[in-house]
Amino acid sequence: MMLQPPKGGAVSARLDEDEQALRPGTDEVPAAADSLIVREQAATIAHYRKMYERSSMLARLGVWECDLVTGKLTWTDGVYDLFELPRGSPVRRSDILQMYHDESREEMERLRAEAIAGGGSFSLDIRIRTARGNDRWLRLTADVEQEGGRPVRIFGIKQDVTEARAAQERVKALQAELIQMARKSAMGTMAATLAHELNQPLAAISNYVAGSRHALDAEPARKEVLARGLDAIEESALRAGGVIRSLRRLAEGSPAVRQPVDSKRLIEDAAAVALAAREGVALELRLVDRLILSVDPVQFHHVVHNLIRNSAEAFAGGPGRIVVATAAIDGFAEIRVEDDGPGIPRERLPTLFETFTSTKADGMGVGLAICRTVVEAHGGRITAGIRRDGGAVFRVVLPLAARLGPRADRD
Repeated sequence: MMLQPPKGGAVSARLDEDEQALRPGTDEVPAAADSLIVREQAATIAHYRKMYERSSMLARLGVWECDLVTGKLTWTDGVYDLFELPRGSPVRRSDILQMYHDESREEMERLRAEAIAGGGSFSLDIRIRTARGNDRWLRLTADVEQEGGRPVRIFGIKQDVTEARAAQERVKALQAELIQMARKSAMGTMAATLAHELNQPLAAISNYVAGSRHALDAEPARKEVLARGLDAIEESALRAGGVIRSLRRLAEGSPAVRQPVDSKRLIEDAAAVALAAREGVALELRLVDRLILSVDPVQFHHVVHNLIRNSAEAFAGGPGRIVVATAAIDGFAEIRVEDDGPGIPRERLPTLFETFTSTKADGMGVGLAICRTVVEAHGGRITAGIRRDGGAVFRVVLPLAARLGPRADRD
């Protein structure tokens, strides 16, 4: 005889609860909620993925990662597209490096090694040849990730900047064309420049010839005096040829032909020529010994010559005093030319070194402009000012030859 459980009471109530808990479908509400959350999350992830893919396509970039332990590369589709490789195909770093142009590969490897050693980041533009043979510029940005103070992976992006680089090249080409046009335009003033610059050695030639003739007329036997005069004529004529060649290099934009030059000897020679026919002008030289410059001697001879001659002409044929001094200051040489003449009008100072600006009634306004061009081409600067006691002062500051290093004479 089978016993039946009693009806009703606490036991019955508990059994009813247990049966209700075990019935199928009692967990439908929490299961449905979980399913909804999963679907929403999946939709959000899909939306974000679509946003990333579209933005990557628009920006023409891709994300990559390199495991520094295994050397494994992981690319997004964007990187495959940049290298024109099948998406998802296996890639090895050694093979990818062969697609870099030599100079890009060497620079990237150097920056990469430095970043790994220091745990930093780096960025550069690299040039590649894609799998389909197309040249392309990519901007590579990378950051080294560390764990426990040890570099473990590099994470970064690659972006196509081919069009931007092409635009930069077009701008450079236009700039070069504009510079060339400016140089051609400057050739229009070349005749005036040559007339101005050649007037100096030619005037010296004329003076030496007159002096030689005077010596012969007075004392025909003084052949030694005549010989010295003729030697000076020859030197001045050679200098005139040097001026033409030097100015031609300036007009063509060619680099200056530098060599170590003793500033003291150069200044003494330039002063002698500048004041050869000037009477009543007292010259004081305060020159430092062994102040070596790395300059084009012809060009700088004329810079110093111009400054001394301008000071002498400021006296308008009357007496005056010119001081030329040099000094070495923190690896630079300073050449100072000052006089006690009428000085420079203060309103002319800002434009004094511009072409066709002159403080003299018969000046052509090219001498100081050429001086500035020469000085700046040698990495220096030239300034003008008014002396406290009256008169003008010009300062030329240049790097010393020792500061420029062993390549100074090859610039």
